[in-house]
Amino acid sequence: WGQSKMDAPDPVPSMAESWLRTRDVLLQEGPEDFGSLLLSVPVLEGLKAAGFLRPSPVQLKAIPLGRCGLDLIVQAKSGTGKTCVFSTIALDSLILENSVTQILVLAPTREIAVQIHAVITTIGIKMEGLECHVFIGGTPVNQDKMRLKKCHIAVGSPGRIKQLIDLDYLNTSSIRLFILDEADKLLEEGSFQEQVNWIYSSLPANKQMLAVSATYPESLANTLAKYMREPTFVKLNSTDPSLLGLKQYYKVVNSYPLPHKTFEEKAEHLQELFRKIPFNQALVFSNLHSRAQHLADILSSKGFPAECISGSMNQNQRLDAMAKLKQFHCRVLISTDLTSRGIDAEKVNLVVNLDVPLDWETYMHRIGRAGRFGTLGLAVTYCCRGEEENMMMKIAQKCNLHLLSLPGKNDSCT
Repeated sequence: WGQSKMDAPDPVPSMAESWLRTRDVLLQEGPEDFGSLLLSVPVLEGLKAAGFLRPSPVQLKAIPLGRCGLDLIVQAKSGTGKTCVFSTIALDSLILENSVTQILVLAPTREIAVQIHAVITTIGIKMEGLECHVFIGGTPVNQDKMRLKKCHIAVGSPGRIKQLIDLDYLNTSSIRLFILDEADKLLEEGSFQEQVNWIYSSLPANKQMLAVSATYPESLANTLAKYMREPTFVKLNSTDPSLLGLKQYYKVVNSYPLPHKTFEEKAEHLQELFRKIPFNQALVFSNLHSRAQHLADILSSKGFPAECISGSMNQNQRLDAMAKLKQFHCRVLISTDLTSRGIDAEKVNLVVNLDVPLDWETYMHRIGRAGRFGTLGLAVTYCCRGEEENMMMKIAQKCNLHLLSLPGKNDSCT
């Protein structure tokens, strides 16, 4: 599978130039680099070192507004560089000489929090003395207490951040920028909404807020209206939320009264797909925790090294599985919905839904894992005849998808 990205000396900028990009992340008439956005020199140098060479449409539109201190709601589809938007705004507004916590970023899952931290520290590489730390459940609170002694940017999940504020370990009095990543998930009824409300009320009144999301349901609009002061709305590609470089297929399979028979049938189809289609790495989503590990074992035994990630695993196991994917030590990651959002593994170019997602937002987030940032990718959804098939067609209609039937055994779909 070639050399791991981690081993290479510094392949990022040259790789970024040679990748094939689709038009949703490249502006033909846009600026050649980030220089026109009037960012500080260390941030510009960091962006370049991280391989961000030309701003995508969402970056071009949102970064200057955010730098002006406006409250922003950014809606753009997965994979168009939204994390880079708020990371750049955050780093550009920092006062490095002041070691207090100035920026707080909330994310709905531990994996996304870890990833945001990685993006911020990568872009912030030229900022001497930058302290950005991640605070998530499953790690010792005492360790967090030590890290908060000097921490410019705190990134974390709502539960742990609330706990740290409650314990007086995280001092919120100097926080000037509050960022909600995957805001739709954070503010969903019954998920983290209460914790986010509590955290919000503990922050200074005169702060700037950024909310970032691929989908923008009405409920989210109503909640954000309570938090923000006349927010500016940055919206891109809302009529066609799916990624341009992504071909989407579906395959109808036989339905059986016994769930394990249906699972076996889908597992067979999946193996056939892997044998037939050349892919770098694949993400496979299943709606059931219990089947994910079983499928990983089957695939590994058939020569496709697979890892599994689900909510029942502890923090270290989950981070370990993600690291294996990023370092190319496994080719297939099988997951429940835990990773359908925000997981940005460069080499994933095939996403498979073993079951039809329960709603269209989940579908869009899942398929957004392939074809990220304008590369070319493939998404395949297996649906049982009948109910699942109808659900898939409803999603296709709702999202205006160009959905193709997966060709038979002898046809090609590349």
